Amino acid sequence: MKREFRKAQRYAVQIPCTFGMSEGKCHGTILNLSAHGCALTAEHLPSKGSYVSLDIDLVNGEIPVQIELAGVRWVSGPRCGVEFIRMSSDALRQLSAFVLVLDTTP
Repeated sequence: MKREFRKAQRYAVQIPCTFGMSEGKCHGTILNLSAHGCALTAEHLPSKGSYVSLDIDLVNGEIPVQIELAGVRWVSGPRCGVEFIRMSSDALRQLSAFVLVLDTTP
């Protein structure tokens, strides 16, 4: 039995995102989200151990949350797990507020 130990609860979502890799920008969908990381799916995934920038479109019309640096921790099939490493304090506040809404939504 494999046990996962996470810093924070992840919430199932379907949120558009754009991530930057050395090959350029790719579009994907975030499948689960916390204030510390996410799992996403995309046609072209970054490789395990690589680093990406990530723009998360939380709300239509609002400026996306920009994660300046994120590490790809695992890749499995059409999905990968990403840990958020560096973001501005404003981005962290915006992301934390969104996760709090997810936490309080039945």
